[in-house]
Amino acid sequence: MIRMGGLGGVLSILLTSAVCPQAVPYARSFSKSAEEVEGALKDLQAYSGQKLPIVDGFVATGDKPLNQYERAFYQFSIDVLPGAGGGTIVRVTAKITAWYADKDPAKSGYQVLSSNGRLELDLLDRLEEKFGGKPGSSMARALSNSTISAPKPKLDLAGVPGAQIPTAANLAAKSGSKADELGSLRSNREAEEKRMRELNAELQSLQEIQKNQARPLNLVVVKKAGAPVLAKPAEGARVLFNAAAEDEFEFIGAEGEWIHVQISGPSRGYIRRSNLELPEFIAARLNSQGAAAPVEKAPAFRIVREETSPFPGDWQPLKGMAVKIFTVQSVSQDSKGTGARARLAFASSLFQKYAADNTASTSAVEGVVVIFDSADGGIVGTTLATLKQFAAGTLSPENFWKQCYRDPPEAFQESRKP
Repeated sequence: MIRMGGLGGVLSILLTSAVCPQAVPYARSFSKSAEEVEGALKDLQAYSGQKLPIVDGFVATGDKPLNQYERAFYQFSIDVLPGAGGGTIVRVTAKITAWYADKDPAKSGYQVLSSNGRLELDLLDRLEEKFGGKPGSSMARALSNSTISAPKPKLDLAGVPGAQIPTAANLAAKSGSKADELGSLRSNREAEEKRMRELNAELQSLQEIQKNQARPLNLVVVKKAGAPVLAKPAEGARVLFNAAAEDEFEFIGAEGEWIHVQISGPSRGYIRRSNLELPEFIAARLNSQGAAAPVEKAPAFRIVREETSPFPGDWQPLKGMAVKIFTVQSVSQDSKGTGARARLAFASSLFQKYAADNTASTSAVEGVVVIFDSADGGIVGTTLATLKQFAAGTLSPENFWKQCYRDPPEAFQESRKP
């Protein structure tokens, strides 16, 4: 059996690009204990991330159009700190990520965006409202303007360990480092874009290699799951296994309606041609040899009724159990074509078809029965467990028929091998 893989794993390279702007924290004091604040935050589901329908109105204006961002998501980083007088300070930072869809796919990727404060202030307002306070609505209204830039941190850092309030002196000192930081970010982004272009070129090269990868031209493909692969080109021969849909085998030759295939190494098998898709050149060759589309011999019997009923006999393995019953009638008056051998062959084909069509079935039936509705007919039946062994090839046809129910036995005595 041949399954094509090759470069599939290499082609799953993840191409992402992210620029991490400076996060802006927001803080507010509450006259509640840390336990009460933690409980309220959990009730508000503050620790679980959420999707954003759009980024416009929630992020600071940047150098890229906001309408090109998709699949926005935000997550809060929350610090609960001791405050004055037994109170608690809550410090919040929102991290927003979104996919930037650029016209140039090489420049597309997930990015981290600066929050404009709307998400943080909304959480702090909802927390204050939960404790019975009234949130500041003026700031919320101001933030509804989608063009607002990242605001100054609304900080109440009194009593926060390690907190420093910026002064004019240190702000001036930081202005120079800010320019250096922006220059560094720009260099990093240019390096990432260059790496993205290189990865895209490598990906295209790998895809071209896979496209041109050598592949045998004499492969036949299984049409339907459960198609039996037999040891010999004859109905009722031992089933080696049931092939899955889209399984591929190397073509060896054709014998009437049977296709001889290579399974693996020296292993060989036969599959009915109607269960396979053949390459055009093989089909054309078989047509020229007169082997394509063979005329199958008309079946000696036809199914007139299918039903699920209790087993119609006293055979102990199926007595009183629900079984699948096929009632069949002969289509020919020629007794030679409807004798014991023909009955066993037709019953075998029904048994194997039922096994192939119900490989994953959870049906409540315990067996399969074929009733030959004629004056010299009979009944042949098998348990589902025995049928599965036969279909899997672990039980030979001879032993299979020995374990089957046959009534009367003489109706099936001409040959026990279909």
